Amino acid sequence: MYVPFETLGELGDTVDVCVIGSGAAGVSIAVTLSRQGHRVLMCEGGDEIFSERSQDNYRGEIEGDTYIPLETSRLRHLGGSTNHWGGVCRSLDTYDFTAKSAAPETAWPISHDDLSPYFTAAAELLSLDPIPADEPIEGAEIQRIHFSLGTPVRVQHKYAEMISESEHLLCCLTANLLGLETENGHITRATFGNYAGKQHQVRARYFVLACGGIDNSRLLLWCNQQTGGKLIPQADTLGRYWMDHPHATVGQALIFTPEALGLDETYNVFLSPSEHALESRQMLNCGLRLHRMNAEAAQALIEELSTQAPTLGEQIRTWQADGRVIHGAMLRAAWEQEPRFENRVELSEELDSLGVPRSRLVWTQSALDRHTIRESLLLLGEYLLEENIGRVQLADWLAALPVTLPTDGELAGRHHMGGTRMSHRPEEGIVNTDCRLFAQDNMYVAGSSVFASAGHANPTLTIVQLALRLCDHLEQRLA
Repeated sequence: MYVPFETLGELGDTVDVCVIGSGAAGVSIAVTLSRQGHRVLMCEGGDEIFSERSQDNYRGEIEGDTYIPLETSRLRHLGGSTNHWGGVCRSLDTYDFTAKSAAPETAWPISHDDLSPYFTAAAELLSLDPIPADEPIEGAEIQRIHFSLGTPVRVQHKYAEMISESEHLLCCLTANLLGLETENGHITRATFGNYAGKQHQVRARYFVLACGGIDNSRLLLWCNQQTGGKLIPQADTLGRYWMDHPHATVGQALIFTPEALGLDETYNVFLSPSEHALESRQMLNCGLRLHRMNAEAAQALIEELSTQAPTLGEQIRTWQADGRVIHGAMLRAAWEQEPRFENRVELSEELDSLGVPRSRLVWTQSALDRHTIRESLLLLGEYLLEENIGRVQLADWLAALPVTLPTDGELAGRHHMGGTRMSHRPEEGIVNTDCRLFAQDNMYVAGSSVFASAGHANPTLTIVQLALRLCDHLEQRLA
């Protein structure tokens, strides 16, 4: 049930878990633990619906490569960025959790098997469509992969009744985290403020920070500064190893044998390199997306190809005369970004309306990031050429070396990952394998900020799997 901000200070010692944030991770944890009978307080800094006063706190600075303005790449009200989530979903690949030879920093301290038990519950929570198994393509080092592409769930709507009526789940809006107090490695109180300048303190047995892939870092940087480093004594990696999935239109293709890729049955086909290809080509993971063109666009592409390769053009015309359908495809991609210490969230000198320093994002794409997307397209092109089932035309920016990345268009997936990296040791990350701050007995971090690497898949399903795994851990501790 909803509780007014003015009553936060009256809750005393009754709260088992205080969840800070109400996006995919926060709602998953709050709903799951409250269903188990635990008293959960979910504090959301925004309003129930979009408001400028809340969203403005997401403004920040960007340094490095061209990126999406920070205030438009996420949402700050009940439900968080699930309110503009597109619903495209799959788990990370098994080998995404391992050290890729091109970038050993991609290794996670947990494995794919540690998250697999939470797939079914996460899929139900997100109302996902069934995701078919991936399919190797014979003779190729690429595979056909699948996503859930159903109607995206809006968690604030799906769980509206529970949030409104549950006696175990308390939801407080406009409750913005301003500070954390720690004593002997234990968070004793969290301070929240609203837009009227009022403040209240909350006590809880456990705290979970779930404010997204930028603000988890920003708030911990700020709180750590206020405590003189007592919150996170070893903070060298705090805000570091930040990642997104670069996105771009990367070319177009003619497919002479659409059934070889499944493009005869559907308008959209998804491909990715095999694990062996990542090793042999010294690249990271990538998701290629083939979007079937209409007949007129495909014919225009055939005519363009015919001027460049007359013999092939004549063969295509013969095939068409015999009734063969040649499909054109627009090629788009989302690829894995190398986890690098230099990419980071840090505090700006400018304060937001609540008195908290705004974010400054330092983000550049590396030579390996560029190599990954170029090799992915070459991999597809070589397969189509060798089997004579199609041809690829690289986008101009990708055809020439060195690769110069686009400065307009999609740019990235708005998938904010890293910054509070999961690791085995505090010298290498911010949270342990249970997502707990190393130096605090009762403070956890949830969401994609704990990702050690990104793979190519949209992160929402993995976020919820991690959140449900954290719920199991907290359930054991609460018991």
